[in-house]
Amino acid sequence: MRTVTLFFVALLSAVTLALEFDLQATSDANGGRRCLSQWLPRGSHVKVSAKVLPGFPGQKVHMEIHDDSPHINQYGARKQLDDVSFRFDTQAHANVIACFHNELDQGYPGDGRSLTIQFKMDSGAMAEDFAKVQQEEKLKPMEVELRRLAMSLDDIQDELQYLKQREGSLRDANEMMNSRVRTFGIFSISVLIAVAVYQVVYLRRFFHQKKLI
Repeated sequence: MRTVTLFFVALLSAVTLALEFDLQATSDANGGRRCLSQWLPRGSHVKVSAKVLPGFPGQKVHMEIHDDSPHINQYGARKQLDDVSFRFDTQAHANVIACFHNELDQGYPGDGRSLTIQFKMDSGAMAEDFAKVQQEEKLKPMEVELRRLAMSLDDIQDELQYLKQREGSLRDANEMMNSRVRTFGIFSISVLIAVAVYQVVYLRRFFHQKKLI
């Protein structure tokens, strides 16, 4: 029962993003874009498959893949996309973003023509070619499943480690903020006490000078 539970937990760590959508052609280089994103931890193995279905002529689909980390790592770009499949490893804990642009060729009217794009992005154990591994290493089906389970558990461990580091950094930031708030509160109270004492001393001196007390 424990093995079955771990197997289903491991499946959750492997992310698959599969979509089919229409993208309208435009002559504007900055328009007619559609971007898809998926958060992935650093070191994730990713397989990307993209295919443009046949449609009206005069259209060219371009694709680029990058992340939104401070370094903006570039993972691939394809001009005049037709049918492509490639793999890469992520370089940072960030959203991996795939952007598509359907460019309308010169001389064709902007009549709203579009192309259908099929896009699939697998990560973790789902991105591995276990059929090839089984053939090369001559593994039994059970051994292949155990290999898949081990890779999925490694993905879970890496993600939990990242979440632990993230929680630690957030806790440190929270403690620093609490310390600053506490220091500011003590400073504010000290200022208020000093102002109150000054007012009392000033009023006593004023009343003594006026011989009111």
